[in-house]
Amino acid sequence: MPSLILLLRHAEKPNDDRSTELSLRGKIRAAALAVLLPARFGAPTHLIATKPTSESNRPALTLWPLGQALGLAIDTRFENKEYPQLVRAIAGDPKYQDGTIIICWHHGTIPELARELGASDVPDHWGDDVFDRIWILEGVPGPASLKKIRQELLFGDEG
Repeated sequence: MPSLILLLRHAEKPNDDRSTELSLRGKIRAAALAVLLPARFGAPTHLIATKPTSESNRPALTLWPLGQALGLAIDTRFENKEYPQLVRAIAGDPKYQDGTIIICWHHGTIPELARELGASDVPDHWGDDVFDRIWILEGVPGPASLKKIRQELLFGDEG
């Protein structure tokens, strides 16, 4: 299993519910994450985002600047509700051993994903308007410790 997993929600979405893209603020956050994440946690070995749908490509778009900066592909094989399959893939593939994985997902299923990874003391939900958090999981598959931090990247992020 990986030595470190970072879970984050996709960056901000536009007011148009039909858009699959990021808002301007979301694009700025994605670019800032490409600097923050390697500086704070070291270069990740793997990037994973939900499979794009006709409703959202935001998780992959959030990781895209980081992938470009580091020359890493983004694994988008798993749909939002397929987090159990994702966890089995991570646990069963030696390429993830001792690595650092950044997973960008939809906020509605991040708590379930964290629990599936073996984290305890996971909140029941991720707030609808919360885009500036990182959940850090160490000791996966569990019992994994869960630490929640703020990104503090953009004006208006909670400090």
